[in-house]
Amino acid sequence: MRLIPQSLKVYKQKSIFVKMLFLFNLFILIAILSFGYVSYTQSSSMLVEEVVKSNNKYIEQARDNIDATLASVDNLSFQISLQSQVRRALYLSETTWDLDQLLFLDVIKYLKNVKLSNTLISDIWIQFYRYPIVINHESKYNIDYYYEHIYETEPSVDWHAASQSHYGLKPVGRFETLSYGIGSSAVTFARTVPLSEINPMGVLYLNIKTDDFSSMVQRVSDPYPAFIYTVDASGEVLFNSKVRSDQDELINAVKGPITGKVKQIGAKEGYLTEIIDGTSYQIVFTSSKINDWKYISIVPTAFITEKANKIRQFTLAVAMLCLAGGLVMSYFLTNRIYRPINKIVSYIGLIGRKDEQAPGPSKEDELGFIDRIINYVYYENQSLRDSFEKNLPALRQKFVYDLIEGRVASEKLQELTVQIQLELRCDSFQVVVFETVGFTLDDKIGPYPHDVLETIDRLAAESVAEAPMAVYSIRKRNDKIISLLNLDYGSPKPEMIVDFIRKVQAYFEREHARTFTVGIGNLYRTAEEVPLSYVEALSALRYKVVKGDGSVIFVDEVNKPSERSLIYSIDTEKQLINGVKTGNLDALRQHLLAIWGENLKEGDFTPEMIANLFQALVGTAIRTIYEVQSTTEAIFGASFDLYKELNKHTRLQDKQSFIESTFRTISEWIQQKKQGQSAKLFGQIQSYVENNYHLDLSLATLGEQIGLSPSYLSSIFKDITGMNFVDYINTRRVEQAKTLLRQTNDTVADISDRVGFTNANTFIRVFKRYEGITPGQYRQATGEDSR
Repeated sequence: MRLIPQSLKVYKQKSIFVKMLFLFNLFILIAILSFGYVSYTQSSSMLVEEVVKSNNKYIEQARDNIDATLASVDNLSFQISLQSQVRRALYLSETTWDLDQLLFLDVIKYLKNVKLSNTLISDIWIQFYRYPIVINHESKYNIDYYYEHIYETEPSVDWHAASQSHYGLKPVGRFETLSYGIGSSAVTFARTVPLSEINPMGVLYLNIKTDDFSSMVQRVSDPYPAFIYTVDASGEVLFNSKVRSDQDELINAVKGPITGKVKQIGAKEGYLTEIIDGTSYQIVFTSSKINDWKYISIVPTAFITEKANKIRQFTLAVAMLCLAGGLVMSYFLTNRIYRPINKIVSYIGLIGRKDEQAPGPSKEDELGFIDRIINYVYYENQSLRDSFEKNLPALRQKFVYDLIEGRVASEKLQELTVQIQLELRCDSFQVVVFETVGFTLDDKIGPYPHDVLETIDRLAAESVAEAPMAVYSIRKRNDKIISLLNLDYGSPKPEMIVDFIRKVQAYFEREHARTFTVGIGNLYRTAEEVPLSYVEALSALRYKVVKGDGSVIFVDEVNKPSERSLIYSIDTEKQLINGVKTGNLDALRQHLLAIWGENLKEGDFTPEMIANLFQALVGTAIRTIYEVQSTTEAIFGASFDLYKELNKHTRLQDKQSFIESTFRTISEWIQQKKQGQSAKLFGQIQSYVENNYHLDLSLATLGEQIGLSPSYLSSIFKDITGMNFVDYINTRRVEQAKTLLRQTNDTVADISDRVGFTNANTFIRVFKRYEGITPGQYRQATGEDSR
């Protein structure tokens, strides 16, 4: 009982420390009680909110994992649709599809390799629209036989229906499948093929087992008692996490009502509390970013409140313990700690109270006494003044930094400059930014250590010694020095600024073989406008790609908008693409030189215009890659981004070299690929023409024999043979006619009929176009030579 009276007695003493300790400990006690009360009463709702947030995070993680998987499957299906054997099989006609069994064998092998290399895919097959065939990873089947005996689904689906329009990879639904006598539950996806045709010629199907999707969901739901499942737009459950307990069994039984509530809300994501059959559930749902699936997570509220009760009991015990400990600590602090504080104050009083007659209040507590001693030391102790003088350069640099960053107001400018003893003789400011070229400010640039900032300040002092201008410089990162120029607004004398900059450049080039690119902002009168000059100087530096490294760039000379744009025509783009495809590097180089000459011969272009030109050229390169049905990864390697690589080059010459190198690399890759494909096709074309040149040949008949569509064969014929189809046939016919003219006495009309011409007049006209003389003149000339 003596604790409270003793505490009040101490509190009434003069010491401010004792009073502060009392108030501090009182605050601690109130805080502990308030925290305990809030934790006790709000723990349940806070825990529910935390569990909901956690479930939301885990369900989004499950969604992102599955979306990423589906994106990879989408990419795989796209690659399958571009595969050459698959495309050839799709183009086969109704009359020739059963003649090329080796082609179907290649497609079966390819699908089998796809399935083996992608463990998620349980079944994969292609259904053709032109003829009643289904090809999967095992064999080729009649469509009716396949769906009746090889692959059966529950519920049943009309697989014969053909789509009249294209669509990307999309889910068909969940089915109980029986494939080769093995039953499983799977989600089926479909994509029409090929994309190059207006109407689909077939459809690619892939199956992924629901157990694989469930495993993805399970990995993120294991740490919490959450039950996660997925539904499509119709509300059908596609898959869910595994049933691990009776609680999960209960949740699994109420999926239908919960799905109905989520669909009724109609939002893409959200949270709700629902009571079903007397049981409360916390429900979180979100939507897929790539399809119409919804992911739903369910946690029983009872599981959360059970933990909240335990937290309440623990909080109550801790609050009581802290309350008791706080009371004991308050007594200890107020009764024990004051003694050493009192001794310290007394000691300061003995050695520091010099002036007994100093004016001040008659009653003084410890804080007032200490404050008076500090003031005395500050104004009387020379060591503190020396320390202040030593720190003046750092304070001035901090002031300049704050000024260019816009943290100094005009009304405070005079006060601050007086405090740090900085002389601003003029009323205006201009910012100059020196940017290093090929080195950093941390580099050693000579045999002796040099501070670049000190060197620039020294050169500035020499340049403006007799002029109405002051220069203050600071370092910005390791590649820029910012000089703040204080000038007279009425007579700024720009020639003096240029002279200062030239001296700095000349010194570093002469002494250290280093150079700077310099950007200069406009002149402004107020402190608030200094950041504008700084931003303008940085904007001027961006034009180094136009002006070149080591240039001095005023913002006024580069901010004028250009009346033209850097671009090239569609015809030029086609010529570039054709040059790359054909491997004509000389023509490609000439087209690029023409683009450089047309766009870069004038100096009134901006960095944005240059960036647009070169990004357009990169777009042309990517378009070329897509036209030859390849990817940047196949040509340049994995994770190679042409736009990112272009942005790594800052100089105009480097950008030009990069574009030329990119087109050259693509062209070389195309030619290497063509050598393998063209040799086989050329042999087939040559063999067929050699045996049938005397017949009425066309691209359609030739394409039918070698398994290619007429349009596709026409587009590649010249690349393979070096001439168009008509010239190739006529050349072979003329060569055979020359042989017959030399070796037989047949008439021109007979020879014309034997080599495949419709009439003698056509034969004579074609012969003269290719040989320069008529058939009769040729026979006469060769007859004379033989004589």
